[in-house]
Amino acid sequence: MKLTRRAVSAGLAATPFVLGRARAKLPKLPAIADADAQFVRPDDARFAQYATAYNKRTAQTAALRVMARTERGVAQTIDWLRSNRLPFALRSGGHSFEGFSQSTSVVVDTRLMNAIALDGSTLSVGAGTPLGAIYRFVAAHGLDFPGGSCPTVGVSGHAMGGGFGLIARERGLACDRLVGIDLVDANAKPVHADATTNADLFWACRGGGGGTFGAATRFQFRVEPIGRIQVYSASWTLDVKKAAALFRAWQDWAPDAPDEITGIFKLSKRRDGRVVLHIAGQSTGSKPRLRRELDALTDVAAPDAALSIASMSFLAAVNHFSGGWDYETSYSKAKSDFIAAKLPDAGIDALIDGLPPSVVAICDAYGGATGRVAEDATAFAYRTGTRFCIQYYTSWTAPSAAERRLADIRGLYAAMRSWSGGSYVNYPDLDLDDWQSAYWRQNLARLKTVKAAVDPDGVFRHAQSVR
Repeated sequence: MKLTRRAVSAGLAATPFVLGRARAKLPKLPAIADADAQFVRPDDARFAQYATAYNKRTAQTAALRVMARTERGVAQTIDWLRSNRLPFALRSGGHSFEGFSQSTSVVVDTRLMNAIALDGSTLSVGAGTPLGAIYRFVAAHGLDFPGGSCPTVGVSGHAMGGGFGLIARERGLACDRLVGIDLVDANAKPVHADATTNADLFWACRGGGGGTFGAATRFQFRVEPIGRIQVYSASWTLDVKKAAALFRAWQDWAPDAPDEITGIFKLSKRRDGRVVLHIAGQSTGSKPRLRRELDALTDVAAPDAALSIASMSFLAAVNHFSGGWDYETSYSKAKSDFIAAKLPDAGIDALIDGLPPSVVAICDAYGGATGRVAEDATAFAYRTGTRFCIQYYTSWTAPSAAERRLADIRGLYAAMRSWSGGSYVNYPDLDLDDWQSAYWRQNLARLKTVKAAVDPDGVFRHAQSVR
């Protein structure tokens, strides 16, 4: 993919690519060797093993799933798709909350492209590699990777959307470690981007989100040595007034804590109105210093049980927060807010009073290394001045519960509109009206310029890709 792209045919340029939910009628399949890609249809015995989606609410059954094995297989597939004007989705881990990795037409699935290699301090990973496989690999070499807590999330969407994790305040976001990326472009040609080659495209791939600028095939990340991790947690069950005081203490402390400490603050509410609060996180520093820092919270209210701090290896810390290594699937809905200024008492009250028992609010502390990158240095826009991100999340098992759950989370989100704004592209939300500004703020104009240069006909497109 080149920023000065070659012209496409007049017929291709004349008609935009269109997404649809109706099952696609496919033309003759391209002649692609099995070594490069496998075609899997719904009547194939292998179809079910690849079709599982993280969010059942947005799941779709594809007319064809292309299990790519090589860059050449991806390129040949994209060439066939663009030539036949077929809508498609790109899938790595398949964790998109709104199902952008799903399609009733064709899914280009890179999960078989999962090779990992290390050359000095540069880690090379295939586009379909799950975070868990990366963690296992780097841990064996005493190295880090600053990604998220869920091991089944694919590296592609995670890193291209930002990639917050539990060592982020010291070691940055996953996109901050990206030093190179290989993609197949809108002309079905392989392209490499880094700080000096296709630099605008490289910039866009660090926070611009997946599925917009090309089909990623391989990533290169810088990795660093890492030692023991201090893992901490504590829980409280409090009335609303005391819960508000503890939240106030957390937001005063966590974004300004020493860089070595990254933490989350989770709130949920029981049906009796009492609030359950949980802190958890990791520190790359000493246990005594971490314990002293946590006094800022335990001095406000005594936890239900003693504060837990345990020293463990990097991989053990990953496993501690993983929630299990099996691929999870349920019905769910998420929303998010970035908080730039401390919530006033009225904002804290709106969060706690508006929290229904069916929804959890998870606050991720920013600051530290995440905030020392200039806001225009990468496409990820929430840097200086961002204190924390709130993820609102609800999940359920019975399809009949959807209407009530969606109403619950939308009500809480509406209650927070006076005090928060901006959304995390990796927590996509189809309810957003001005989603482009919410995800990318001041970086949107440059992202549109890059998109116009590399993919003016919208070959790579989903419901919330850069236009």
